[in-house]
Amino acid sequence: MAIIGIDLGTTNSLACICQDGKSIRIPNSLGQALTPSAVSIDDDGKILVGAVAKERLISHPSASAASFKRYMGTNKVFLLAGQSFTPQELSSFILRQLKEDAERFLGEKVTEAVISVPAYFNDHQRYATKEAGRLAGLHVERLVNEPSAAALAASQISGKEEGCYLVFDFGGGTLDVSVVDYFDNVIEIIAVSGDNHLGGDDFDAIIARRFCSLQQMDYNHLDPIQQASLLRLAEDCKKQLTSQSQAELVWEAGGKSIALTNIELARLCQGIFDRIRQVITNALRDSSRLMADIDEIVLVGGSSKMPVVSLYLQNFFQRKPCMIGSPDEIVAVGAGIYAGIKERRQDIRDLVLTDICPFTLGTNVVNHADANKPILSPLIERNSILPCSKTGHFTNVYDGQTHISVGIFQGEAYYCHDNIKLGSIEMDILPVPANHADIEVCFSYDINGILEVEVTDHQKKQVKKKVLTSDRFRMSDAELNERLEALQAYKLMPPGGIRTRLALARGERLFAQLLGPRRQQVADAIQQLQNAIRTQNDQQIINYLRITEKLFDHLEGL
Repeated sequence: MAIIGIDLGTTNSLACICQDGKSIRIPNSLGQALTPSAVSIDDDGKILVGAVAKERLISHPSASAASFKRYMGTNKVFLLAGQSFTPQELSSFILRQLKEDAERFLGEKVTEAVISVPAYFNDHQRYATKEAGRLAGLHVERLVNEPSAAALAASQISGKEEGCYLVFDFGGGTLDVSVVDYFDNVIEIIAVSGDNHLGGDDFDAIIARRFCSLQQMDYNHLDPIQQASLLRLAEDCKKQLTSQSQAELVWEAGGKSIALTNIELARLCQGIFDRIRQVITNALRDSSRLMADIDEIVLVGGSSKMPVVSLYLQNFFQRKPCMIGSPDEIVAVGAGIYAGIKERRQDIRDLVLTDICPFTLGTNVVNHADANKPILSPLIERNSILPCSKTGHFTNVYDGQTHISVGIFQGEAYYCHDNIKLGSIEMDILPVPANHADIEVCFSYDINGILEVEVTDHQKKQVKKKVLTSDRFRMSDAELNERLEALQAYKLMPPGGIRTRLALARGERLFAQLLGPRRQQVADAIQQLQNAIRTQNDQQIINYLRITEKLFDHLEGL
């Protein structure tokens, strides 16, 4: 049986099949390649998918949904016609439709698929994607990162044997920026950064709110049908600006209209471009590549076709990005090629796609400044190539300590409670003097998203292991509510005043951004400043504050 490749997108989805060494787009029942990622429930209870459902977003907003990919891996619930659905359940309807379209196109049953995901998806989101596949009746053994799929398709289309790509993947709801190397039939992601809540939908919202502002209307007070209608008009206006310098948004129901130019849109969306710049900067910094090292800037995703976006990128990079194939389809084309590789087809050459760990994995260590707020000690840092295994050595904190709890955390935040807790391993240890215990913690993370944690107490010759598969990475409703309450109740007012608070917040940000020795410098600086704050000695606080600020200025200037 054939394996299909699927790009499950926020705005549109597409399936491809590898035939005769090429990735073939599978048309839907309308003869179109792209299927809108929208779902609606008809009056008779039937599920409508694609273009029809997209239309019903306006006419039947209470029975329709779109852009649910943004909420994959969360406890968000969508209410359609009085029925509750999770994001993965709605996604499964899209996948089921693509599966049936493929079976009709191929004339055979389809039971397996390779699905693309943003490289910046965490393990909750990846698990939810696999679950959506299973709910659609598809076996999904492998997910492929969207930049890997795009680079795979770009290399086939361009015919180049090697190169370094910066893949700018800007869809309806997510942004991924990745640095990808392609050499010796190996496609390797070097670094990735992203924003899972930034995309073309945000442009639509800004245009809609601009319309309301000029017409002295309150967007938030519009009823659901009015909002859906205005957003659709805003989307159409945005699309018009892709091919012309000026467009008009006409809301016939309200008898109102506005004109909008690309220049005005660029000004209105400055906040979006600031977020885009940060994501690009993070990816380049983590890759240790200069722009001179980048052979091609590959545009992926429908939102990358917008002139305001391509012009911004051209100004940022001081060179023109390229469109290799269709930005809307290139990820699906690559997923189709990878499906052919997985199928071991003889008509396509064997390629190797490496994967990375998109988020840091680490354990907790004692915070001597505040024992109630343990600090993250990174073991496998983000952008580590998988499979990966890293070991850390730890010890006891106080004399006679008989127990340790090795927490397992995922995320970039300085404090453990601001990251996702995946689990823990409890160990009883010998009551030895402080700093005399010899505890070894090993994290091993494989290509399929399975994390194995092994804790060894060398003095007791005791070993404990825990294997965390992706299904363990989901948070229950109770855990999510507990996490939200904890964040709302958390207040930090360091005695050093607002300047000190700013320095600490800045340090936490830098800790999340940086890696390796520079990250450790930040951690040490935060700890020293917190220790100074505990003394309540104003002069000591000021001295360490100046040292900390100078260090952070230096690190940000590198």
